[in-house]
Amino acid sequence: MSHTRWKLIRERRAVGGGSEPPAVVAEREQIRLALALGQLVYDRRTELGLTQDALGRRLGMTEDQVEAVEVGGMLPLTADLLVRLAAALQVTVDLHVVSDGPNTLVFEERAA
Repeated sequence: MSHTRWKLIRERRAVGGGSEPPAVVAEREQIRLALALGQLVYDRRTELGLTQDALGRRLGMTEDQVEAVEVGGMLPLTADLLVRLAAALQVTVDLHVVSDGPNTLVFEERAA
């Protein structure tokens, strides 16, 4: 079997000048944000000394669902989820969405 015809997608794009369809770009951005959210949730949960189970009780979720959020597997991201996380983790959530660039998601500790 010859593998010479196999090329990486990026190699094919470089040769053909193609780009990803908008739906793929949007899905990739959603995944990137889910991973960023997962890291923020993990960092804040451990900062507060909470277990996944304890955070799950605050959120009305199971421990497995909290784990899914933390590993970036909770898609799609919803406003409801962000509001619940903000309350449970005692943070404000700043989601900056732009049409032609990277979106950002930041947690800021609420003042006591």
